[in-house]
Amino acid sequence: MTTSRTTRVALAFSVILFAASLTQDAFCVSGICSDWQGWSVLLFGALGHTSWFANPLLLASWIAALFARRLPAMVLSLAALSLATSFMFETSVITNEAGMANPVTGLREGYWLWLASMAMAATAAFFARKMPAKL
Repeated sequence: MTTSRTTRVALAFSVILFAASLTQDAFCVSGICSDWQGWSVLLFGALGHTSWFANPLLLASWIAALFARRLPAMVLSLAALSLATSFMFETSVITNEAGMANPVTGLREGYWLWLASMAMAATAAFFARKMPAKL
């Protein structure tokens, strides 16, 4: 049995969107938008952003969808999407090793691509099912 084509295409788009998000600015603090690209948030975000934990949930949802586990993939992808969406409501974030919080003044392309990646993962999970093998 193989995963449905729709699931594989949606998963591919999700991974592409996630990879694209790593190359873009994610958010602005104190009006400065060029210091936090997606890759740096991925590396250091666990130090102070609870929404960062959407990343391992996203990975787990990709794996569940790939193995056509529809319910776990849906739960994981929707949990990841919810956690990622929660960053919209952050008023300040820690952006340095001193632990000082700076006000979030805007969300950039990297954040929206990251969020789109999670939405596409939820789409992949929705269509996740095993297809009979062709002879």
